[in-house]
Amino acid sequence: MKLLLSTLPAAGHVNPALPLATRLVERGHDVLWHTGEAYAPQVTATGARFAPYDHAADLRRLPAEPDPGSKGPAAGISALRKLLIDRMPGQLADYEALLADFPADLLVTDMCAVGAATLRDKGGPAYATLGINPLMTTDPEIPSFTSSRPPATSFLGQLPNRLAHFLTRKVLDPKLRAALDAHRADLGLRPFPRDRLTLELTRSPYLHLMPTTEAFEFPRRRLAPHIRFVGPLLPDPPADFEAPEWWDELAAYEGRVVHVTQGTVATDPAALLRPTVEALAAEDVLVVATGPNPADTVGSLPDNVRWTPFVPHAHLLPHVSVMITNAGYNGVLTALAHGVPLICAGRSEDKAAVSARVAWSGAGLDLRTARPTAPALRRAVHTVLNTPTYRTAATRISEDFARHDGPNEAAKLLEGLA
Repeated sequence: MKLLLSTLPAAGHVNPALPLATRLVERGHDVLWHTGEAYAPQVTATGARFAPYDHAADLRRLPAEPDPGSKGPAAGISALRKLLIDRMPGQLADYEALLADFPADLLVTDMCAVGAATLRDKGGPAYATLGINPLMTTDPEIPSFTSSRPPATSFLGQLPNRLAHFLTRKVLDPKLRAALDAHRADLGLRPFPRDRLTLELTRSPYLHLMPTTEAFEFPRRRLAPHIRFVGPLLPDPPADFEAPEWWDELAAYEGRVVHVTQGTVATDPAALLRPTVEALAAEDVLVVATGPNPADTVGSLPDNVRWTPFVPHAHLLPHVSVMITNAGYNGVLTALAHGVPLICAGRSEDKAAVSARVAWSGAGLDLRTARPTAPALRRAVHTVLNTPTYRTAATRISEDFARHDGPNEAAKLLEGLA
């Protein structure tokens, strides 16, 4: 099988595709991976061939940011338009150029590369999509993307969700559709079908792969059959890992290791790293901080804090008692795969939806803010460390994840589609 894989050049989009590409190559398939130049070494390490962005706009050329001066719903709509719709023509141009020399049997994209759907409308190959954030649908059980509510279990509980989905159809969708139809007209295509929401472009109608399981996803009464849960897509631990000099201290603090990470997108250390360091400076715990150096905003670090720009989670998390995170989807899935309970503090991108699932599953706390105070973090750490049910829930999810071989299950589904 010849397979064209396309991802936005950002860690949250590339990382889940790494183990999938590796497994596809191992199974004998010819994989051409279209993404940004910065990720070429990681792409070729999987055995796939690298194809750079050309016409397609990365997040530097076209930031997914609100239009200047826009506020409220208008700001969110313009950011979504730039993330999904305005980069579609460039994606399409790249796909057509690549397919001229590489006649792929199948196109696989992350859910933000909606050029694949347009290519299919022009007679291109079938395509699959890879979910890189929680599954968002307009089922009445499911709250809006920015909500911290759990799934609704009663008709009254569904009312806020139904209202949010109604507003999506009446306010958000028409503006995205207008932008999409303008691009489609330039390409000689008919308007997007009126019986479909524009946001449905983020999920292939043939196969949408979710890198999680239903143990960590809100239940739906009518889950579409083309949405398949395959389990986490986590890269193998790096074989050349060199432990920092303080590594042996982890064993001395068994049961009291707190890991705090600022993530890869919203990386302001003042948001999460600094208040965590302040909160736990006098506590009998070892704090392992990754991301921007918190000393830049705190000053000298307390004696119980160890900072490193990066450490592979596969090596660190087996020693961690609780992870404080801004709720990036990949990081949360990785923590749960190791049975580590979480404290979530994030609101941007998909982080409210991720945090809501952590709280609903019982595997941690949602602080419902991106900038928690030091006292709030201290209380949260004490709660999670001293309440065994959080670790129990995280372990339950970990065991469910372990029943799956995500890369292998995804590869088999793609083979079936092709």
